[in-house]
Amino acid sequence: MEIVFIRHGKPTGSTNPKLTAKEFAWWVRDYNRSEVAESSKPPVQLKSQLSGYYVVSSNLRRAIHSASLCLAKDPDLTLRGIREIDIPRHKIPLVLRAKHWLFINRLLWLLGLNAKAESLKDAKVRAKNAALEIVDIANKHEKVAVFGHGLMNRSIAKELESVGWQCTDKDSSYWGVIRLKSN
Repeated sequence: MEIVFIRHGKPTGSTNPKLTAKEFAWWVRDYNRSEVAESSKPPVQLKSQLSGYYVVSSNLRRAIHSASLCLAKDPDLTLRGIREIDIPRHKIPLVLRAKHWLFINRLLWLLGLNAKAESLKDAKVRAKNAALEIVDIANKHEKVAVFGHGLMNRSIAKELESVGWQCTDKDSSYWGVIRLKSN
């Protein structure tokens, strides 16, 4: 069996303006509604590498759109459980670039300050449950391609490795692939 995680292409909402905390909350909302930017194309060989795979996608637009761009078809299944881990939004009286807000908010999240977003503990439980669900799908279809998100793809892959799956490729960039095979 094989499970291949593909990170979505670069979203249209992946901009880096200066923002207040309130504006960052709007930025996150817009980012989560984004499709893939026209300039972000999947690697040409990826489509042929995934020929014959059962295709699963997160329910966020950028993941569904990535599957469609890459394979010229909609995913066979969309799963809410593999959507990206929430981006916390702390109300800090600063004006920062979006990437700096992301860094600070993720760091605070790792320290246990989740600002009403999904906690680290809850995200780990969701990743474990998603791993079990994807393994069930792999048991039925042998080869599964999962179009998802950087942090959640890595979290699910880590869960799979903890139960014996072997990671043969690991790339978390846009269109990056994490490939796992069962023993």
